Amino acid sequence: MYISCMTRRDHDQQSLFAAGPPTGAAPGPEPPGFHFEAAQRVPATVRFGTSSWVYPGWRGLIYRRLYRSERAFRQESLAEYAAWPWFRAVGVDSTFYGPPEPSTVARWDQQLPPDFRIVPKVWEHVTIPRFPTHPRYGDQAGRLNPHFLDPELVVREVLAPLRPVADRIGALLFQLQEMPPRVLPHLDGIVKRFARFFAALPTDVRYAVEVRNPELLTPAWFEMLRDHRVAHCFNAWNRMPSLAEQRVLAEQGGGLVKDLRVLRLLTPTGLTYQESVDRFQPYDSLQVEQPQVRQDAVELLLGALDEGAESFVLVNNRLEGNSPATIDALGRMLVDRLEQIRL
Repeated sequence: MYISCMTRRDHDQQSLFAAGPPTGAAPGPEPPGFHFEAAQRVPATVRFGTSSWVYPGWRGLIYRRLYRSERAFRQESLAEYAAWPWFRAVGVDSTFYGPPEPSTVARWDQQLPPDFRIVPKVWEHVTIPRFPTHPRYGDQAGRLNPHFLDPELVVREVLAPLRPVADRIGALLFQLQEMPPRVLPHLDGIVKRFARFFAALPTDVRYAVEVRNPELLTPAWFEMLRDHRVAHCFNAWNRMPSLAEQRVLAEQGGGLVKDLRVLRLLTPTGLTYQESVDRFQPYDSLQVEQPQVRQDAVELLLGALDEGAESFVLVNNRLEGNSPATIDALGRMLVDRLEQIRL
């Protein structure tokens, strides 16, 4: 008797990758629990998307094609992702680890419709003051980064490779790693250094910055962002205040830039990145709802609509287990609230 030891993830990958050319993209019927009709009623200035898109666990939800290999899936699946009714944006996490290859950007250009937007992360060599002691940094591990907040590096190694898709960049995202306690007494100097950096960047691109230190969310920080037309990225993440608390802190600092809102819904409060990975993989189903995060996000979107700002809401699988399902729920909440307001 043959006893299979294939895991669910193995089965998903085997089903997703098939020999021969991929079948044509076919949206098929909407999966149970999803409401595509509501997606059509989301205001045009609100763009939902996920943090990256290459997840075999989404087979049967986002991905209906059969891809000839895992490599083909990684290279070709963005077109199918962009056809999903709820998605009009995507966060590009891979650019945090290095500039994209020209062939990669060319594939994005070919696969994305004109009205679709990407939110690429800026290469970490711009945002890390000292390289962590991690094997992937090689000889640089533990050393000071000579290119920390280097505007020329942004132009040369971040903006230049993205030029073929420049018209589809919703915003460039600077993700700052959590600063060690020894740095925190020097917040005034940090704010001034960021002010000089943002003042030196090209002005034909919109920028957002995500911080991982609550201590940085001071009136001076928000004033600096507003002066340089840089959006604060509202993030639901382990040690950060709630989205609602971040909104209050921004208001105390004089408000936000008027034309752009960026939200990244990453992990539940108090749950580390690795704990979220362990709990939610392979990201094929909604597991633990975060009602407060959802409510706070919708309130932020309603405020952005009142101000005429374009909003990007990027949801990670590690928030609730399956970001497409989270987005469906958020979108329906937003549509319902808008209909109540109109009554």
